[in-house]
Amino acid sequence: MVVLRLVHIFAGIAWVGAGFFMMLVLIPLVQQMGAEGGRFMQSFTAKSRFGKVMLVSSLLTTLSGLWLYYRVSDHFNSDWMSASAGVVLSIGSVAGILAFGHGAAQTGPGFDKMGSLARQIEAQGGTPTEAQVAEMGALGERNALHGRISILLEIIAVGGMAAARFV
Repeated sequence: MVVLRLVHIFAGIAWVGAGFFMMLVLIPLVQQMGAEGGRFMQSFTAKSRFGKVMLVSSLLTTLSGLWLYYRVSDHFNSDWMSASAGVVLSIGSVAGILAFGHGAAQTGPGFDKMGSLARQIEAQGGTPTEAQVAEMGALGERNALHGRISILLEIIAVGGMAAARFV
């Protein structure tokens, strides 16, 4: 249980922390930087391991969380799940699972599309066409929207897990 909790906590810190960093620090800075910020994001999406880090940390968090939930709930015991702590932890768990699913279906693929487009731009000499600039901008806006949705679900998940013990 200790190892399982440590995996869940540290992977969750990486996942949620990276999401908060992107949404609250990096994306606003890139937007303020204009064209220079766009070039940075091109390089970031094309060359960084950010997408892989998010995938692995979210997967480890979700799988270890499901295993912990199964054990803590006494194998999904309905009496435990209907108690206050069970309800609060269940809400947090569902939000975490939804955050993982949303990331896998929307945020991750959007980041991958930006990376592919950035590599395409780099391969043609680094100067994007007007169509590529428009596409990169649309992908950036879409990713920012889905990032905010993911962060909201992660806040609910973390809040539910933190509060369950005390209700």
